[in-house]
Amino acid sequence: MVRPNLSNHHMYFDSLFVGAVLPTSGFRDRAVFMGAAQLPSIILFHKFCNMDEQDDLSNEQDDLSRGSILDDLSIPSDDDDSMGNEGAGAPVRTRRVLYYTLEHKKKIVEEAYSVPRNIRATARKWRVQPNQIRRWRVNARADAALPPYPYPRTIEERTTKNDHKRVKTRNEGRPLGTPEELLEELLPYVEAQRENGNAVNTTTVSAELLRRAPDLLSVGFAPLRRRVMRFLKKHHYTFRVVTHKAQNHRYHAMVIDDWVGYINRQIVASGYTAAQICNFDETNVDFDPTPRTTLNKVGERSISIRVNGHSGRCTVMLGCTAAGYKFPPFIIWKGVREGRIHRECQRNVFPAPSIYTVQPSGWMDGPAFQEWIERIVRPYAALHNGTVHMSLDQFSVHMQHDNTTALQHVGVEVDFIPAGYTSILQVMDKGLHKPFKQYLREESMAFMLNNPEGTKPTRLDIATWIQRSWDLVQPAAVLNSWSSIGIRPVHH
Repeated sequence: MVRPNLSNHHMYFDSLFVGAVLPTSGFRDRAVFMGAAQLPSIILFHKFCNMDEQDDLSNEQDDLSRGSILDDLSIPSDDDDSMGNEGAGAPVRTRRVLYYTLEHKKKIVEEAYSVPRNIRATARKWRVQPNQIRRWRVNARADAALPPYPYPRTIEERTTKNDHKRVKTRNEGRPLGTPEELLEELLPYVEAQRENGNAVNTTTVSAELLRRAPDLLSVGFAPLRRRVMRFLKKHHYTFRVVTHKAQNHRYHAMVIDDWVGYINRQIVASGYTAAQICNFDETNVDFDPTPRTTLNKVGERSISIRVNGHSGRCTVMLGCTAAGYKFPPFIIWKGVREGRIHRECQRNVFPAPSIYTVQPSGWMDGPAFQEWIERIVRPYAALHNGTVHMSLDQFSVHMQHDNTTALQHVGVEVDFIPAGYTSILQVMDKGLHKPFKQYLREESMAFMLNNPEGTKPTRLDIATWIQRSWDLVQPAAVLNSWSSIGIRPVHH
C-alpha cells in the first residue's frame, strides 16, 4: 500500500473511522493527536482490525447485511494528481472506480485466504474493502453449491441461479419509498391481467396502485410510475414485444387433443396416405409489403424507409399435402368479371403455374371458391381416385352448403378446425405463411433497389413475387409443420 503524505495533511477513510496511516504492529485502537502546525483541533481516530480467520468467518454475514459505506472509495496514491489540490486536513475521496471480472474476484479471494490474517493486506493491494472480499467469498461458496453448467436444471434451480447472478452483479440501490407490502399486492393484479390476455403497462399498474392507496398521489404520478417500474423489474417483469395477436389467446389441451385424435382416427378408418391429406388457407398480399426491420446506426430516434406507395392488394389461396407437395397458388385480383383484368387472366398474361381469377373486393367469395374447386381441387382429387381429406378453417365461405357439397362431389372429405385454434392446428398458419410473407418482403426490397424512386409494381410483378416466394418455401418446412401438429398419415 502507498501511504498518504502526512505532511500534506491527507487522510483516507478506513472501516467506520477517519484516521491517518500509522504502523499496524502491536496496535488495535489508537487515537492520534497531530501537532497544531499540522492539524489543529482535529482528533483523528484510526482503527486497525487485523482479524484472524475465525473473526472473518463470523462477520461474513454481518458484512453482507450491513454493507459498507466505503464501497465506492479507493485509496489515493502519491502519484495521484488530486493529492496536492485539496485543502489542508480535508479527506481525499476519489471517484475512480475499479472493475474486476468474476475470475479476478475469485483470484483475489484465494489470495486473501491463502494465509491467515491476509484479508486487509490483500484489500489494500487491490484497492477494495475487506468486507467486499468477504462478500465475494460468500457468493463464491453459494455459486459452488449450484450444479455445474451445463446441467438439466429444473425451473426452480434456474431461477436460483439467475437470482444469484443478479445479487452478485447488481446494486439494489436505496429502498422504495412506497411500502413493499402495498407493491406486493400489485403482482396478482398484473398476473390476472396477463392471464386474461390484456396488455399491461406502468400507467395501468400505477393507476391500480393509486386506487388502493389514494394518499400516494402526493408523491406525483411520474415518480410513482418509476417506483412501480423498478419494483416490477425486481420481480422479473419487463416490456416484451407482442408475438401473437388473436381473439383467443388461451388454448385448451383437451380441445387440441380431441381434434387431432379425431383426424387421426378418420385417417386410419379411410386409409388416407400423406399425399391424400391436405390443408388450404387464404392470406392477404399487399402490393407494398413493407419490411419490418432495417440496418441502421445506433442512437437515431427516427428510422425511415422508402416504400413503393402502391395501395393495391390481392388474396392468395395456398395449400399443401402431408407429403410435402405444394399446390399452385390461386390468386384473386380485385376486378370484375369480363373486365380488363379478367381478360388478362384468361389470356395467360401472368406466370404459370399459378391460377388467377377476379372478385370485386379481391377476396374469396362463393363464385371464386367454386372456381378454385374446379381448377385446383378436382384435378388433384382425380389423380387419387376421388379420396382426399381436407382441413379448412371456419371461414363463412368455406362452410357454405353449396361449397361443402361441391367438395364432396369431387371426392373430398372436409373437416373444419375449431374456431380460435388455427394458429395451433392449421398447417398453413403454423409454419408456412410466415416464411412466405418474409420472401415477399425480400422481393419487394429487391424491386425497390433495382428501380427508380416512385416506380410502382405491376400485377405481373406481384404475380412473379408470389410464385417465387411460394417456390422458396422448402418441402421440409411443410413436413415439419404437419409433424408438429401430430397428424399421422397411413404409410403404404
